[in-house]
Amino acid sequence: MSFRVLHVLDHSWPVLDGYAQRSRSIVTAQSEIAMHPSVLTSPLHEQDDPSAAGETVFEGVRYFRTSDRNGLAGRAIQKRWPILRELATIWRLRKKIESVLHSEPFDIIHAHSPALCGMAAAQVARSCSVPFVYEIRAFWEDAAVDQNKDKVTSLRYRLSRDLETHVVQQANAVVGIARPLLEDLEGRGVPPAKLFHVPNGVDVARFSARPRDATLAVELGLNDIHTLGFLGTLFPWEGISWLIHAAEELHKRGVVFKLLLVGDGADVANVKSAIEKAGAQSYVSFLGRVPNDQVERYYSLMDVMVYPRRSVRLTELVTPLKPLEAMALAKPILGSGVGGIRELVEPEVTGLVFEPGNVDSFCQQATRLLADEELRRRLGSQARHKIAEENDWKTLAQRYKRVYEFARSHLAGS
Repeated sequence: MSFRVLHVLDHSWPVLDGYAQRSRSIVTAQSEIAMHPSVLTSPLHEQDDPSAAGETVFEGVRYFRTSDRNGLAGRAIQKRWPILRELATIWRLRKKIESVLHSEPFDIIHAHSPALCGMAAAQVARSCSVPFVYEIRAFWEDAAVDQNKDKVTSLRYRLSRDLETHVVQQANAVVGIARPLLEDLEGRGVPPAKLFHVPNGVDVARFSARPRDATLAVELGLNDIHTLGFLGTLFPWEGISWLIHAAEELHKRGVVFKLLLVGDGADVANVKSAIEKAGAQSYVSFLGRVPNDQVERYYSLMDVMVYPRRSVRLTELVTPLKPLEAMALAKPILGSGVGGIRELVEPEVTGLVFEPGNVDSFCQQATRLLADEELRRRLGSQARHKIAEENDWKTLAQRYKRVYEFARSHLAGS
């Protein structure tokens, strides 16, 4: 059956982050298998994309935007008034969903975390008798803690967690991008039958091995030096500041390498400070954000992709997206052994792992990979095969058919 699906998102393309990238991949893949997805974004999208307004079409998919302007609700959102901002976001989003549903029919409302999107979608779905699917990318209250914006003992944290649980209970079907997320929900009493796993994926056709970009290598002064690389958003939990400290020790041990850091984010100041403090400018290059259509050029220069995530609740529960791109490119992975990495990487088969936060463990594994070309080739090849078999978006998109069928069949019992 072909489903008409309204995806309700916090934000979307053209914002460049993992959340928007997964969303874009889902709707693109669904379109290719004859589903009919549309996207509706919350008022918070306009915080990052001020030019967004009304309705637009991107890659053949319609995007409905919810305004964050005008009236008291708009002021609460723009000025980030505590509590009122969240209530205004839900109210504005609910009204926009209702408006779209009254103008045309949809078979499924598919809301994606955070719970503000889920709450608004759940209210409309129930009043309009439309099956409701809720997808959890991460528990956003944990992200707030890991960015030092909240504490697990705070009232805000408990309310956010309770709201997430409430939305999950209201949903006819629930999708989680990582198995630990679903296990956590089971621990809250959510029936396992309505929990579905749709992991992060990658466009295998786009991300395929390519020759080293010799021109860019000359520009960056790499010559024939082996490189460690990180490409992604610089959140504190990614551990990039720690990685510079570990790279300093690797350098002291006489290992010859370059570390390339590509990306932007909340931890940029700390990363730059760590490079300066270590005096690592000769072997660490922070390149900042690069154009999205140039990403593969930078990947081509990286011999080993490093994901040094800190062990916190978020990284133990959630799988990152970027390692899948690297694996599809046949790049060997070196990652910390947190839960989200272990779900992706099979040690000694599709990559190597080191003990989180352990500099000596990192140096041992990094030395192995940098010194052994055959090991790099074997791990990269096996990683590419695994991703092509299991994590291509064309394959993963098919899983949503089962999710939507389950939600539709359980609408009456919601």
